[in-house]
Amino acid sequence: FEIEAHQEFPALEPGGTRDMLHIIGTTEAVVMQGLIDGYRRQQRGVTVIYDQADSRNVYQAVDEGERADGARYDLAISSAMDLQIKLVNDGRAREHRSVQTARLPRWANWRDRIFGFTREPAVIAYNKKAFDGLEVPQSRFDLVNLLRREPQRFKGRIATYDPNVSGLGYLFATQDSLQSDTYWRLMEIFGNLSAQLSCCSSEMLDRLASGEIDLAYNVLGSYAESWRDAGAPIGIVLPRDYTLLMVRTALIPESSDNPSAAADFIDFLLSDEGQRLIAGEAVLSPALPDDGETTLLPIRLGPGLLVYLDALKRRAFLSEWASAVTERR
Repeated sequence: FEIEAHQEFPALEPGGTRDMLHIIGTTEAVVMQGLIDGYRRQQRGVTVIYDQADSRNVYQAVDEGERADGARYDLAISSAMDLQIKLVNDGRAREHRSVQTARLPRWANWRDRIFGFTREPAVIAYNKKAFDGLEVPQSRFDLVNLLRREPQRFKGRIATYDPNVSGLGYLFATQDSLQSDTYWRLMEIFGNLSAQLSCCSSEMLDRLASGEIDLAYNVLGSYAESWRDAGAPIGIVLPRDYTLLMVRTALIPESSDNPSAAADFIDFLLSDEGQRLIAGEAVLSPALPDDGETTLLPIRLGPGLLVYLDALKRRAFLSEWASAVTERR
């Protein structure tokens, strides 16, 4: 498996070789740094090593159970909830129970082996300058109507995930398809308008900020907020028909060398301090408290996420998606 970034955070006080916590995750290292530093202030004798990888490589690292150098990962963090659930279902994750895990709502804890520590919306992001004089769509139905009225204006200037290359994009696409037939109408329009297909939210947001595109569908709200707060001319819409909430999850691999340190890290993420840092320095959306907003639709952790990981179902879904988007470009 491939690692995109490797970073070591030395212990704040002397510790032994067992006082090392090896984490692999999809979350960008710069985002994780504030959380890791907060953990180290509480566990001063622990050195944390963080490897950043895409969701499929995180899955492979835990599934294989051992790195090339013989060491084992102690904690896996991923935005691809379905792949994490598969690891739990296949017996690759350890059980962990604590006061902190008991605080989680049922949709954010499955079998006491996988834990959601953020709750991040999939939003419509748009370039404010491009929408000057246009009414901003507030739902998928509004977006369909806008793109049908203004096809030439948006030709080649919209973007969404390519579910063939993005684990999170595939998760959002399959969940969207279960919620509303409007999703398929929207994808057909995206195909007719030569939508740009992307690997990740950051790439789409870069294109939005530069003016290369005017609108991006299903980008992570936390990332969009950070671009906006940094001065990019980006507007954000939480669709009023429903807004999918991705749950960023953590699990302790069965092969972990230091499961107690991993458990401490999970408890820190779920603590008041950890959730405060998630909302602050990390610029993500904390899982707690659950405000019960009805238009926010958490993707629940559970075996239902395994359905579209079946090889035949995945192939059939991607074929249908391609006929709507790729073949119409």
